[in-house]
Formats: sequence, C-alpha cells, structure tokens
Amino acid sequence: MDTTAAQNTPDGYSISMNGSFTFEEKCKIRQSAEMSDAGIGEDVTVGQTIYYTGKEKNGDHFWLIYTGADGSTLYVPYANITSGEMFGTDNNPSDPIESSDNGGGGDNGGGGDNGGGGSTTLDFVADLGGVSGTDDSNSSVNDAAFQKLYDLTQSDSTTRTINIPAGVFMINRPNIGSNLVFQGNNGTVFLGTTSNTADSGNHSGAAFMYNAVSNVSWTNVTFKGINFTDSEGKENVYRIVHNIFRSSYISFSQCTFDQNESNGGHSLDLGGSNNITVSNSTFIGVGGSASGLSGNEFYKEAIQTDYAYEGGVSAYDSSQEYTLEPTHDVTIDQCKFLPLYTDSSVSSLAKYAPQPVGTHVTQDYSDVVNNINLTNSEVIDVKPANYGGYGFYAPIHFPNSRNITIQGNTIERRKTQVSPNVFMFYSYKEGSQPTANTGFNVNNNQIYNMNPQLVHVDASASGNELAPLDYAPAYALFAVAGGHTMDDIHFDNNSIYTYASMLTAKNQDNHSFAEKQKDIDDSDNYRVKGVGATTYDDTGTQRYTKTDDGGSGNEAAHASTTQNIVAVLPTGETDVVATVNVQQDLPYNYSLSSYNSYSPAFSDVPVGQATSDGNVYVPYI
Repeated sequence: MDTTAAQNTPDGYSISMNGSFTFEEKCKIRQSAEMSDAGIGEDVTVGQTIYYTGKEKNGDHFWLIYTGADGSTLYVPYANITSGEMFGTDNNPSDPIESSDNGGGGDNGGGGDNGGGGSTTLDFVADLGGVSGTDDSNSSVNDAAFQKLYDLTQSDSTTRTINIPAGVFMINRPNIGSNLVFQGNNGTVFLGTTSNTADSGNHSGAAFMYNAVSNVSWTNVTFKGINFTDSEGKENVYRIVHNIFRSSYISFSQCTFDQNESNGGHSLDLGGSNNITVSNSTFIGVGGSASGLSGNEFYKEAIQTDYAYEGGVSAYDSSQEYTLEPTHDVTIDQCKFLPLYTDSSVSSLAKYAPQPVGTHVTQDYSDVVNNINLTNSEVIDVKPANYGGYGFYAPIHFPNSRNITIQGNTIERRKTQVSPNVFMFYSYKEGSQPTANTGFNVNNNQIYNMNPQLVHVDASASGNELAPLDYAPAYALFAVAGGHTMDDIHFDNNSIYTYASMLTAKNQDNHSFAEKQKDIDDSDNYRVKGVGATTYDDTGTQRYTKTDDGGSGNEAAHASTTQNIVAVLPTGETDVVATVNVQQDLPYNYSLSSYNSYSPAFSDVPVGQATSDGNVYVPYI
C-alpha cells in the first residue's frame, strides 16, 4: 500500500467494485465509515468473508461497503492507512486511492485508468430512455437503452450507477458493459421477450449478454419468467437468463429470480467466467411445471459453472471467443432455492426448486472448474435427479472439478421424489485436463428427509452409463473413470434427519422390497470406492431419526405468518393491496387484482418467500 497516497486521498473518496474480503482479525460493523460510529452491535469475526460492492477512504482507514441482510448499507474497516496494515485477504486488491494523474478517478478495480471519468449516476428511464410496460415492443426500446449505456462504457472506465425505478421492463438481448452498478427499487422487475425467436445457435428467449466485461453488480432487482404453453401443449416459461461469458467480478445481491428458468435452462450461465458472487438472493421455481419436465431438463442448474465453449452458452453472439477455459471462483452465499406450491397449505408441488449450482459437461482444457462455494443457503424440494434414466444422479453435481465447498446449507425434501444422491462429484474427461481432482468439502450442512438409500439404482438401465451406480446410493458419491483419481475429500459435521416412518424402503420406483432393502443395508453417508483417495473422512456427521411432523422434519423453520402485497403505482405511491397467509419460505402464487384503475404488471406473484422488509412489491401499470 502507498500510505502517502492513501493519506493524501480526500475523505469520502470511494470506488464501486465487487469482490470478497476474508478477515484475519475481528472488526466492528458500522452504519457509516467512521471509527466513532458505535456500530450495529455485531463484529466481523476471524475467518469471515464479506462480499462487498465498494470501498471508501475515510479517516485513517479504508472501508468495505456492502449490503446487510436487511438491505441496509454497512461499512467495515479493512486496512489502516497510517501503518499500512491490511486486516485480511482481498480477492480484488484495489484501494480507494485518488490518483494524481487521472483527475480523481482512481483505480476502480478492473477498469484501470478511467481518464478522469470518476463515477456518475444515471436513471434507466430519464437518462437512458427505458420504458415500463408489458407490450413486447418495449423490449427493443429497453435493449436500445442498454445499448446506449454499453456504448458509454466503451469510451472510458467510469463507474456508472444506474438507478432503475419501480416498473416492469421487457428485454430481448441487451449488451452489458463494464463498471456498472445496477440499483433497483422495490418493484423493479425485468421480463423477457415473448417473441421466442431463436438465434443462429438455436437459443431462444431473452438474455442479458456479457462478453469479456468486468465489475458489474445488480442489487434489489427481480428477473421474472412468463408462463406459456408451447405448440406441443407443454408448459414452459419465456425465460430471462444472464449469459455471462468470459467475464469477471459480477455480483448479484438481494435479487429475485422468479420462475425465470425455462425447461432445461439456467438463471445464470457462467461460461469461462470468474469471481462471480451471488448473495442474499432468492431463486423460485423452475420450468413450466413439476409434472412437465423430462429428459435432460432434470439436470440443468440455476447457476451453471461452465466452460467457454459454443455449445455451453445460453445465447449466441458471433463475437464470443471460445477458449474452452473453465469458470472459477464462484461464491453463492445466503441464498434461497425454493419451489412453488399450489396453495398456502403446501398441499402439492406446482414447480420444483431449481438445482442450485453445478455443471454437467467438461472440456479438453488444461484446467477444470474450480473454487466453487455454496454456503449458508437454503434448498427446498429441489428438482430431483435421474428420473427417466437421465441426469447426473444428484441435484448438486460437478464433473471434473476441484476445490468445491458446500457448507452451512439446509437441504430439505417435502414433496419431491428422492434422488439417488444429494451430491455427486466425478472425474472422467480424457485429454489435456488433469486426471487428479482434489479438494471436496461437504461440511456442516443440515439435510432433511432426502434419504437417497430409499432409491434402488439399476445401472444397466438405458441412459445410466456410469458404472459407480452399481454401488448403493449415498448422500455424497465420488466417482472416477479409468485412470482418474479424486482426493482430499471431506464429508464432515453434517446433520442428517430422517423420519422414523422412512427407515423402511417403499416401492417408489417399482423395484422389489428386497432390492430396496439391500440398498438401505449397503448405503452409507458417502462413497469413495475406487477413486484412489488417500485423504478422506466422515468426521462428526450424525444421523437422527425424527418423529414424522407432517412435513420434512424442519417445520420449525416454516412458521405460519402473514405477508403484505404492496402495489407500486406509476405515480410512485405504494399501497397494500392484500395481506395473505403464508408459511415461511414455502411460496405459492397469489392471483392479483386491479387497484385504483391500475392493473398489476402480471397476473400473479409468489408469496411466502422471505424479503428484506417482509413485503412483496408488485409494479402496477
């Protein structure tokens, strides 16, 4: 650190950038960048990681700026600029130091010299020409607004904050540039075009297009799909996906992905990208309906950690460079992956929860997908795996990967079928990829009612090519092809809860009781047979038998309560239009009605999911 330049930087000088900082000493969390601030009564502890959206210089310290769980802006010091001491490790190590030769722009953590640009704020409607409304023709207008913004980013590296007012904005394929901070408001919603015209790569539907860009953040924005029935009578959604290709330092905080993932699609498609952060965000429902999925639609992920290859993108662009490089350094923290039920009583399942993260292919490249973290998140009634002989045998699956951490999550089954495994990691790609995959940590998770040992697996069935399924299922399965190895495997301190009524096998998949009972007898917490591991453990993992409580065994987390639906009118006024009964984080669709001569932007909205202030906001037009 240049302490002289740091001390000469004016107080209050800030930069917008995304990254994560892991603390090596305790620091107080404050509501302002002032050491005199008494704080919020909480500290950042040793080993804790903060996912920030900006940095500021004030007094004798550099400060991280981030969004708290309740939506408030919080500050924590990360360096002393008098002594030069850093309080931990920064994955995007640029500081808010005003440069003497850039007119005040400073190092923006990825844009480089900004030519005096500094930072500026724009309004998506007033300054860029965006328009709210559900007419599909609005998608070309809003794409043009994003293009205007994209063109601005090509001339300098100014950090631009874009305020997006409440409203419903249709898009098709807008280009996203670098150094952008998208700030939504309560009731900011993007919808995808309903034209569904396929591109030259045969990809249809709306997509935000990122191609080799950096430093982009989204906060408090909803991305919503539109239900429809296709020409073959199958239910689906007009999707809206973020196609993030060979890009870095992209973050999403307090965002909602509302039924935006089409049958066999994704919400975030990461192709050869790195340093992606998703925090305090909610993913609700996947595809047209729980009964309508088939084939490979069962194993597509909400957040796909893929390679930079043509067949992996969700939207084609002729300027994409297919280098085959893998995605790496992805953090998903304090997120919710929720299903959609038919009613407030949670009597049946309308849509599965999306599978959180993973990939289902590999490429001939010198490295593999690596450093993927799913932490402190909630997964309920996730889309099951391997029904109809398809899929990768577990809702969370990674082929050819290393340094995968799944920690502190709650994974719960209520209405879905049981999958043969909960987690599956396997190494099989020949070519220039490394054949030794290491660093798998599945620790401190709470798993309710998943019971993979209740599934009989027939490895000879069509589509079930992987030999490891000759072995009985397990909560975590590690498997390799010939000549490959996996090591440094840890399945530790997990708590597994099973109903007393489900210790006996049931004839769920038309196999005999004897076959299924043998699977129960042979199963274990995890399986590492034949992977060549020398370091593997299952320390502290406990299984518990719970009395059947009519749900998943985790009913205390789903208390009955009420939730307000708030209309956001074109005038900016807000009014409560309904108060509904819900069970916490067990969402269902609520039908909306007109209000004061205004109509809701869409006919129904999910309710029940936790929000920053407890309300669900709907734009009216």
